[in-house]
Amino acid sequence: MSTLAQKQMNGFKQQDLKTWQPVLTPVAVIALLLAVAIIFMPIGIVLRDASSNVVQKSIRYDNIADCELSYSDTYENLPKVCDVSFTLEKDMNAPIYFYYELHNYYQNYRRYVKSLSSDQLRGVDVSSTSDCSPVTTFNGSTLVACGLIAATFFEDRFAMSVNSTDLCNRTARCYNYGTNSTDEWHDHWQDWYEEPNWAKKGIAWHSDKEYKYINATYDVDNESGLTQVGDRQNKSGLRLPDINDEDFIVWMHTAALPNFKKLHRIIRNMDLKKGDRINITILNWFEVASFGGEKYIVLSTTEWCGGRNYVLAWIYIIVACIAIGLAVCFAFLLLFGTRSVKSYIDFKNGNVRWSM
Repeated sequence: MSTLAQKQMNGFKQQDLKTWQPVLTPVAVIALLLAVAIIFMPIGIVLRDASSNVVQKSIRYDNIADCELSYSDTYENLPKVCDVSFTLEKDMNAPIYFYYELHNYYQNYRRYVKSLSSDQLRGVDVSSTSDCSPVTTFNGSTLVACGLIAATFFEDRFAMSVNSTDLCNRTARCYNYGTNSTDEWHDHWQDWYEEPNWAKKGIAWHSDKEYKYINATYDVDNESGLTQVGDRQNKSGLRLPDINDEDFIVWMHTAALPNFKKLHRIIRNMDLKKGDRINITILNWFEVASFGGEKYIVLSTTEWCGGRNYVLAWIYIIVACIAIGLAVCFAFLLLFGTRSVKSYIDFKNGNVRWSM
């Protein structure tokens, strides 16, 4: 090793290398703050305008008389069926996204979030339920999928029509449960979609569907796919969809806040116009009254920045305003302060320093 390299290595080991630090003069600080304001303010304004261009319609439905559920309701008188109708006040251009929204539902509770089996979800070992406590079995059979998140799967289904034209064929794909409602719901549970204007394909992340949620074959005599377990057993009597079903994958992504919405269907190739009459038939299984929850349906378009979200826009605008305010204060102190700003030179280190 050369003498110079050895000297540099020793300096590094002894933390004695030459250092450099910027000299934050008042003028430099003011210029930096103004630069932040100049960059952040336009970004915030653009984001706010983009969010304003998002067309969104939200309607609560759990408080409609025909859709009201109580904790005592069972599969014998479920689902509760009701209709929501409204007239569009603005044009909505495809793709249009249909969400369900829940309020006062805490998916971020630690015990709830941890109650799942990754081995089951990946199709590695369907008998692995050690992480699913307290929901692991039903009537002596291993639950697939196990855990609290899967056990509280959102069951409600929706059929939508525009000017009396169904987006999903009600006799072939949607709203088809025949005379024996429970058995027929089991058979048609995953059929409530139709491409391209009531699409389920694409509502979940591609990486999840390919690598994280893989359906596995299980023994129907020893393993069960029932959703309602524990205290809620026999309420709806419905089986879970397959693990790689996109409705199931979307539900398994737990929300961070108690009020959240999840993507349910996509209208890909159909623009909705101002004045169109929208009717949504709701088949209601998911009870929220016992814990003070609320349920909504949401129709929304998107912009280049995503859905309607003013939070990020206002963060940029507020940071820009703070930067401008600080720059003005520092400039006022620099120009009219009672103590002058002077510089001196640290001859030992060769640095220029400032003092008030």
